[in-house]
Amino acid sequence: MGHRGQLQEVLLNLIQNAIDAMRSITDRSRVIRVGTDHQDGKTVAISVEDSGPGIEPKKMTSVFDAFVTTKATGMGLGLALSQMIIERHGGQIVLVPSTNHGAHFRITLPIRNGSSPV
Repeated sequence: MGHRGQLQEVLLNLIQNAIDAMRSITDRSRVIRVGTDHQDGKTVAISVEDSGPGIEPKKMTSVFDAFVTTKATGMGLGLALSQMIIERHGGQIVLVPSTNHGAHFRITLPIRNGSSPV
């Protein structure tokens, strides 16, 4: 169970970030992979991965901080708000170290039974 609008906003933010990051890529294909995985009957995982330039290792620890951005016109709130939404749903969002080009975000959310969203 979850708030449809809030979870949709998180996914749209991650996908828009991926699109923005790949604008500068001219020497290879631009690819966004979105996947889901049902884990151990207790959680669901959602992955968003792009083939952009990736995130510098020294910036990986601060990507979820408010007002941290790499965009010229960005406010640096998208990932901070996304993290807040996911945590309020009892989940976790992490930046997964990528062995290829690009960024890879992974969201895990608990599976809950019930009739009322978060």
